[in-house]
Amino acid sequence: MLTFSTNRAGLPQPTEKPWLLLLLTFVWLWPGILGHDPWKPDEPFVNAVILNMLHSGNWLTPMVHGEAYLDAPPLYYWVAAALARAFSPWLLPLHDAARLATPLFMAIGLTFAGMTGRELIGRRHGRSVVLILIGSLGLLATGHQMTPAVAGFAGFAIAFYALALSLRAPGLAGALLAAGLVLTFLSTSLLEVSLLVLSSLMLTAFSAWRNKGYAITLAMALLLALPVAGLWPWLFAHAEPAAFARWWYEEALGPLNGFGRVGFFHEFGYYPKLVLWYTWPAWPLAAWTVYRSRRFDEPLLQLPLLFFVVTLILLTLSDRQSSTYALPLLLPMAVLAAVELDTLKRGAAAFLNWFGLMTFGFFGVLIWAGWAAMNFGWPAKLAERAAYFSPGYLPQVSWPATLAALAATAVWLWAVTRRHLRGRQAVTNWAAGITLFWGLALTLWLPWLDAAKSYRPVVDKMMAALPPAAKNACVATERNNLLARLSWQYYGDLSLTAFERGAEPPCGWRLVVRTRAQGLAEPGWTLIWQGRRPRDKDELYALLRRSPPSH
Repeated sequence: MLTFSTNRAGLPQPTEKPWLLLLLTFVWLWPGILGHDPWKPDEPFVNAVILNMLHSGNWLTPMVHGEAYLDAPPLYYWVAAALARAFSPWLLPLHDAARLATPLFMAIGLTFAGMTGRELIGRRHGRSVVLILIGSLGLLATGHQMTPAVAGFAGFAIAFYALALSLRAPGLAGALLAAGLVLTFLSTSLLEVSLLVLSSLMLTAFSAWRNKGYAITLAMALLLALPVAGLWPWLFAHAEPAAFARWWYEEALGPLNGFGRVGFFHEFGYYPKLVLWYTWPAWPLAAWTVYRSRRFDEPLLQLPLLFFVVTLILLTLSDRQSSTYALPLLLPMAVLAAVELDTLKRGAAAFLNWFGLMTFGFFGVLIWAGWAAMNFGWPAKLAERAAYFSPGYLPQVSWPATLAALAATAVWLWAVTRRHLRGRQAVTNWAAGITLFWGLALTLWLPWLDAAKSYRPVVDKMMAALPPAAKNACVATERNNLLARLSWQYYGDLSLTAFERGAEPPCGWRLVVRTRAQGLAEPGWTLIWQGRRPRDKDELYALLRRSPPSH
């Protein structure tokens, strides 16, 4: 096994218990998964695709309101729809059951990321890679959303492990690389697939991968991945040729078509600047590894450095700009960060621990104070702000959740006050802190957040304003108001009739979506109701009734 172990003589052996680290990771997976409606930006659309698959039986083409929804291939939708069918509605609401796909894919991704650390660096280092990942700021929000991006992350992690494993078991590595390529292709676009392919080919520049065994890995991956990955697009092209052509050129090839259209000062520097906060605290630890180790002839540096550089360059040259596309950058950065973690200077470890203590201690106090304010009215000033940002929230206290939050807070305080800190303990404390912050926010504040972010209160208020005689009447809205059409269908069981902008509405009732600057007045129509989500000034809704003709 070609590894370079950092557990050299004179360094303290890790004392963290594996089961405690597994428990921390398990706890990290769940906050925000259950107990809230679909939230923007992706969840309402993903939920609609899943709902359509379950109701129509068409699992081949992602569809929303009879139109192909081609933002991503269907792998995540398939898994989420299967989970929704298994657990909804008898156990969970449909959106909660579908969201179970997210911790499933994240668990797969974290597992293979840890296996990569163990394979490249040595025993006990896989857990360090996982702790660094769950402590990364970039993984926090995306890793708990209903989004196909998490399936792509799992595919990247499997492929990354396969490239490390190819040094020892070429055949198994080839099968895993094929699985990683298929998962990535069925979850993202050809940009992400090209990252894996290019990195795999460029590894042959290093002697460790320039051999017959690695050739077997690449050949097996190609032979296994092509027929499996090609099955869905082949069926899609035959069933929906027009939709397939649009997906292929706009989504699958879209990011690659953008090469050469980027500027230098804004778009060109987006991802390099994003790395500074997105991969924190991994990048300072990775920089320490590069500075201290300098073993550039060792596979444990060659693979993650090449993977990171290739990914960063291709993302920078593409025309896609979103933090979601930066997820693959976290994997090589976490592996690099783990290499010299045990040699981190005591002062640097103490600083990281102090910074985490101050940061998460502050936010922990804020979350607890906000919870008290929104439910008990104290502190009064904070209660006013809580009511301002989420006026529809009704005080509610779940004492089991509160006791769990108290226990988590106590455990975190114990962890960060331990003496004799080293790099591994500091990283563990940071991961515990970010888990505490996310867990408290998405437990204590979840009903308050949901009242502010969900479209359910807006729909309920409009449905209440709709006269009883008009409950089954035709209500129209412009076709481009897709989010409104999804929300009223899901929460109000009201199918809005779509019409093209500028055309005459086909119904006597009309739902309009406007900005404040556009206004809600419409000649020939009477305003019956208007509303919006709390503090959302850019998205106003109004129910209009066609005015009777004047004589």
